[in-house]
Amino acid sequence: MDDDVLTRVICERLAAARVGVWRPAGPAYTAAETGIFYGALGATPDRALAVAVYLPVDDIETGIALRYLQVRSRGPRGTPDGADVLAGAVFRALHGTYPRGGIARITRTSAARLGADGNSRQERTDNYLVILDDNPEATQ
Repeated sequence: MDDDVLTRVICERLAAARVGVWRPAGPAYTAAETGIFYGALGATPDRALAVAVYLPVDDIETGIALRYLQVRSRGPRGTPDGADVLAGAVFRALHGTYPRGGIARITRTSAARLGADGNSRQERTDNYLVILDDNPEATQ
């Protein structure tokens, strides 16, 4: 599975779990929504997630393909636990799951609070290990 496809699959999975709203082609997110972004966080809405795949590991001998996934969470203004609450919902939607369709397993490997941005919105980042399925047709 290509990294761009994996990123979109994760965005779709988070939206299906009702963690946020995924609109890759628009319209813009409303202030009441939690926006899910591919790559970097958008400036609005306040509550948002950014999904990025990094560090591909493809072992030719074993056929094991790994990807690391970073989900950056941003909570609403002036809410000290906003990013943590949002990251908890992401964790419940992803960690330990067997999502099928090209993904064998997802496990959280680390997390870090980043503090508030210039608009008093707390941010944090959570990193996950994704084990890709070498036979996605068999798991659909």
